[in-house]
Amino acid sequence: MLEYLRDLAAKKEFTGSVLAVRRGVVLARFAAGEADEENHIPNTPDTVYRIASVTKQFTSMLVLKLRDRGLLGLNDPICPYLVPSYIKACPKAWRPITIREIITHTSGIPDIQEQPDFFEKLSQPTTTRRLIQRFVHKPLDFKPGTCWKYSNSGYILAGAIIQDVTHKPYGTVLHKLITGPLQLRNTGYSRGNPPPGYAKGYFALGTPAPPTSGSQAFSATGIYSTVDDIVRWDRAFGSYKVAPRPTVKQAFTPQAECPPSGCLNLPSTSYAFGWIVDRLEGHRLRYHPGLLQGYAASNMYLPDDDIEVAVLSNVENTNTNGIARTLATMALDSSACAD
Repeated sequence: MLEYLRDLAAKKEFTGSVLAVRRGVVLARFAAGEADEENHIPNTPDTVYRIASVTKQFTSMLVLKLRDRGLLGLNDPICPYLVPSYIKACPKAWRPITIREIITHTSGIPDIQEQPDFFEKLSQPTTTRRLIQRFVHKPLDFKPGTCWKYSNSGYILAGAIIQDVTHKPYGTVLHKLITGPLQLRNTGYSRGNPPPGYAKGYFALGTPAPPTSGSQAFSATGIYSTVDDIVRWDRAFGSYKVAPRPTVKQAFTPQAECPPSGCLNLPSTSYAFGWIVDRLEGHRLRYHPGLLQGYAASNMYLPDDDIEVAVLSNVENTNTNGIARTLATMALDSSACAD
């Protein structure tokens, strides 16, 4: 693994941090490139990155945990949770949409990221209410529950609902229910920037990306973390520290079939709650990619094998999914020898 990663780094094909673990044993912990090119600050295995859409795993689990507490139901319509705190009135087309549909990308609500001004506004502070106003009157892409199409908008609404039922900010709920109990000390959400020292984002080596306001990314793409915390997060599923066994089982259970090309055009059969469903060499694989202005991420977890691979990069054009898949395959191929 280290030979493979060093070769990628030497060819300038990887900048970031990696952690691969099998049954609690570290197989590779590696970092390459710079967290800040201007000041020549190197990446380390402890560097904090924006994890982009890997955030969706955390938001989905918050929804499931709040369901377990009786504060919401997955089949509840979303409108009563949004009016009047976030919108004055619910569009007629939104009235049948359920909480389950917004976190499984089956709601039909168009993706805010497809709007022409999305990246232009990404650096500007905003509020959850203003975010929702940008897509509340857009026509649906399809009838709710009839198709799968990735939508960050649905996860923004999920964050709003989390805030509505708890009467607390999203970041506070994240800390209280997940990062605090699991001791993910370097994982969190900030409406501005991650903590000082986090990796600055680049479109490509030598090409800085504008900063991202956490308030724009919100509960769809706004969490920051480290590779150590991501692996600890994965292992919390296998030990049922994150939630009881039935809730963990549900989190990984397919909810919607992927398009013929795969969810997000990646190898996959279906989408669960914030996890893409696939098999790797016949073994169950749950994973999610992340891609945001200046950052790329991939979190791969093989629950039956207790294999976790986290790849975080501050260079957007990095093939984090390909790297993670290669490392996960190596972990599987060597497991027979380990046994």
